[in-house]
Amino acid sequence: MILKKETRIAIHQMINQSEGFDPKDIAQVTGDAHKTICNYGNPNMENHDPSLKKFEAIMLLTQNPVVLKVWAHMLGFVLMPAGGEGSHRQMTIVEALLQMNSETGKANQKVFEVLEDGMVTPQEYAEASEILNRIIENAKAADMALSKQMHKFTQKEKA
Repeated sequence: MILKKETRIAIHQMINQSEGFDPKDIAQVTGDAHKTICNYGNPNMENHDPSLKKFEAIMLLTQNPVVLKVWAHMLGFVLMPAGGEGSHRQMTIVEALLQMNSETGKANQKVFEVLEDGMVTPQEYAEASEILNRIIENAKAADMALSKQMHKFTQKEKA
């Protein structure tokens, strides 16, 4: 079994594009040769995957969650930072909007399927309504995050 291309690209980014770390730093932590780490970070090397233990060590060293984000998206989730200021709050706004856009696509598809036969069953309504409610939740989350940013701005202006 091989890793998906998206995961391979994310591993490449984690190994080769993590700020403050290069493959030599990672090799020192994992105990691997520099060339082995470079092979892990090459998306075209399908037979050179890090073990879960090495992946964890690399992720904890680099603090780069790019692979986790890819996996979360594959499962229909959004990985967001917990708390924080500045760019973390901006990321929450962007992630909420991206999730809302994704749900909008699902809603379009579901409504199209529901209306194909000209009848809406209770089951079809429940499925479509669930998607539409997720859109509303994501819109509210984006609005709340923007509101918090606005309040920070107005507090700075008063000072």
